Amino acid sequence: MLLTLAEIRQRYGTHTARRQFLWQRLQTIVQLLAATGALRRLYLFGSFVTEKPNPGDLDCLAVMASGFTTAHLTPALMTVFQHDVCRLYYQADVFWITEAVGQEHLEALLAVFARDRSGNPQPLVEVAL
Repeated sequence: MLLTLAEIRQRYGTHTARRQFLWQRLQTIVQLLAATGALRRLYLFGSFVTEKPNPGDLDCLAVMASGFTTAHLTPALMTVFQHDVCRLYYQADVFWITEAVGQEHLEALLAVFARDRSGNPQPLVEVAL
């Protein structure tokens, strides 16, 4: 499912205080990823894109441009790529790959993220950038 940020906010980011908090964190994550100039696609999965009133965190997969590296990012931009820091600052798990992995590997990752821990289907939302 492809949704704009406005649609994501309307569907998932307003109904409870927890959702509002996570929505604010998501906005920051999107801004940081976009500020690299290399963000190509972004997917959301997990409890935030369900009807659960109080999702635990945000789960994201960022697809970055081929050749992207974190080597020369500013400390502020690095926060989203350092797993422990990202969880602490934004309550998010941001997984990332580059386009160099190819469509077949991307689809395999998306198939994994489209299932919850019990193996049941869960929503997968692509953010319209």
